[in-house]
Amino acid sequence: MSLPEQPPVIQIQRFDTGGAMGHGIELRDQPGVIETLRVSNEWLSKNLKNYTAVKNLVVVTGFGDSMRPMFNPGDPLIADIGVKAVEFDAIYFFRVGTEGFIKRLQRIPTEQGLLIRAKSENVSYDTWDITPKMDFEVFGRILKVWRSEDF
Repeated sequence: MSLPEQPPVIQIQRFDTGGAMGHGIELRDQPGVIETLRVSNEWLSKNLKNYTAVKNLVVVTGFGDSMRPMFNPGDPLIADIGVKAVEFDAIYFFRVGTEGFIKRLQRIPTEQGLLIRAKSENVSYDTWDITPKMDFEVFGRILKVWRSEDF
């Protein structure tokens, strides 16, 4: 059984949106594409693992310093927008109400059911819980910071 052929160049769209790595950022209704990044199949296989589909890969921007030292303010982040639920602990792009965030989400079992905890890498920021009464939506899982540092 042979794998379907992939195009030689993969296009990943970068959207004019992102999440706060801090105290939330107001989300716009229809973010536009600001650029298209092109990568080879080889780059994709070496750098990204466990994504739902190539068509679900996008780039968003992280704002703020709560995810330092892992991500810096303004970093372009590759996200898998095929992920719509917190199935395991990882870093996600999500919203609560009208504010977007990029945080580590941790699943915590409790007597009342599953609790989702939002955590920052920067110890100056407090963790906070996402309760069932909150208007919560996962936009995708962050896979990698885009750093083109090949020399």
